[in-house]
Amino acid sequence: MSLVGVLLLAPLLAVLVGIYQFAATRTPRSAALLGYDRVALTLAVAATLIVTVAAYHLAPAARGPIWPHVYSALGGFFAMLLTLGLAWWRRPS
Repeated sequence: MSLVGVLLLAPLLAVLVGIYQFAATRTPRSAALLGYDRVALTLAVAATLIVTVAAYHLAPAARGPIWPHVYSALGGFFAMLLTLGLAWWRRPS
């Protein structure tokens, strides 16, 4: 049932990917920079999904039935922010 965490994060991930793509297209891009942006966005989506599923399965069961979903949503959210933030920070100019 880790799908709940993915469903909670999907709209936010779509918005943040759209913002990244919008900001990236405001400047002229070479083929290498276009490839970098594609890889960065793909890694952000993959990392978000992996961390969401992993956090669901690693959540302590003794806290109650809702907490695995909370852990998965929080883990995925911070993974999403971290990967997109690092990708933008390390983006070649």
